[in-house]
Amino acid sequence: MPCVWFLVASLARAQEANDAVLDALEVELARTLAAWEGAEDAPWYFGYRVDDVTSWDVVGRYGALDHSTLARSRVIDVDVRAGDRHRDSTHPLRNERWDFGVTELSHGVLPIDDDRLALRAEVWRLTDEATRAARERIVKVRGEQRVLVAETDGSDDFGPPARYVDVEPVQFGSFDPRPWEDVVEVVSAVVDRAPWVEDSSVSVSVRRGTRWIVTSEGTRLREPWRHARIAIEAHARADDGMDVSLYRWKDVGDPAELPDETTLLAWGADTGADLRDLLAAPVGEPYAGPVLLRGRAAGVFVHEVLGHRVEGHRQKKEDEGRTFRQLVGHSLLPPDISIVDDPTLATYAGEYLNGHYRWDDQGMPAARATLVDRGVFRGFLMGRSPIRDFPDSNGHGRAESGLRPVPRMANTLLSTTRPRSDSELRRMLLDEVRRQGLAYGVIVDELAGGFTLTGRVTPNAFNLRAGTSWRVYADGRPDELIRGIDLVGTPLIALGNVLAAGDDPAVFNGYCSAESGGVPNAAIAPSLLIRRLEMQLKEKGQARPPVLPRPDPRPKEG
Repeated sequence: MPCVWFLVASLARAQEANDAVLDALEVELARTLAAWEGAEDAPWYFGYRVDDVTSWDVVGRYGALDHSTLARSRVIDVDVRAGDRHRDSTHPLRNERWDFGVTELSHGVLPIDDDRLALRAEVWRLTDEATRAARERIVKVRGEQRVLVAETDGSDDFGPPARYVDVEPVQFGSFDPRPWEDVVEVVSAVVDRAPWVEDSSVSVSVRRGTRWIVTSEGTRLREPWRHARIAIEAHARADDGMDVSLYRWKDVGDPAELPDETTLLAWGADTGADLRDLLAAPVGEPYAGPVLLRGRAAGVFVHEVLGHRVEGHRQKKEDEGRTFRQLVGHSLLPPDISIVDDPTLATYAGEYLNGHYRWDDQGMPAARATLVDRGVFRGFLMGRSPIRDFPDSNGHGRAESGLRPVPRMANTLLSTTRPRSDSELRRMLLDEVRRQGLAYGVIVDELAGGFTLTGRVTPNAFNLRAGTSWRVYADGRPDELIRGIDLVGTPLIALGNVLAAGDDPAVFNGYCSAESGGVPNAAIAPSLLIRRLEMQLKEKGQARPPVLPRPDPRPKEG
């Protein structure tokens, strides 16, 4: 347990920085450690994470301002661990049917006023709550260790001690939502003008925040951040009952870098026209054959098929499939392809990256992690929970507020030393179609996200939600737009069928959800040609399109 004198010294530095939050965290941590010093059953680790976030949301619908809101919150998560580094109270319980490991932290709301006594009161309350829960749980963990079989990977529950101090200045520029209120009205009217659009929205979301991390190991961090997104969303219903939707967006770090009104008006017109084309397109059919994933669609493929299976904590969970655990040092992809995950990258080719940060949510420095090097699988994304042969964090412990961090993707980047042009990839696609004796191949321009299953009980498979897709015919007929299909498969077969990569890397910025909640990330990849991939029909509704036309007259569009 850290000495109290160190924390008192840290407290003096916090007071000098005139940071009420940091002050409150360190005062209560010092009090707690002093109270437990020398106790036989004392928790061995205390950690605090605070997020102070200000949010602006401006939304337009039906050509009018729907809402314009400002909100601020300041929340805290308290992590207390009983036991020791080797086996502590966070260890998953295998003998309780509904216990999937500790995912939640003691979570509370702090006052947004910088009243030190009020801040300390909530920190004190949650620390007591978390301490009680940890001491109760460690009894169950130790009991299971005595009566159950040895686990496949008996690595420590927490890595070696780590102490980092970095208190960044917090300086934000101003943001005025009022000009955007006019913009979302005008752009919304353009999107909504199309009579086939059943529902649509144009939204601007701006977030800026400060995160503090303070631990009993001596870590003391303060990191400001900001993010903005503008999005256009449109929905319609096809005659067969299928919901057809499009979502177009752009993420930036500075609201001043958001697209201007002229650009957004063009987006709005294109979204309406593209939605009309999808409504008129035939529904795809079950298929297995060559698929070309263009740019951003290839990034989503890498994220879902590879990314979640290389999260380190999954390699020692008894109910996980551990797809790649035995493949370290073995070929997984063609020798010209490498994949890294690098949260230290703020931009790529001038494009903002959602997954950038300096410190992860466990207080560790962000670092580049090599996953595949020239086709050979090399390792995993790691937080502070070691696995066999990988004892150290590479700064990927991540979580949203209220949940315990686990290794997660940040900026996942696929590169190739043998880039192919679009025309060359198309020719290779058609060569494969003919070789396999098929009538057509498929090009996927957009994927609307997806999900993957990594455990043992369910099929270890993925499902990618295709957006804009095309049949490309071997006999030279024009490409045909199709809708209503999902890409499905299993990871080893899908990755083993990757043939080639393009020369057109593109950025997909998004948010990913898993057991530690939703975290921002980015996937960067060029187009990927896959020898054989399976497609299935997408689910669809049974309701007819609206009986009545829109209630307001709008100009007809062709």
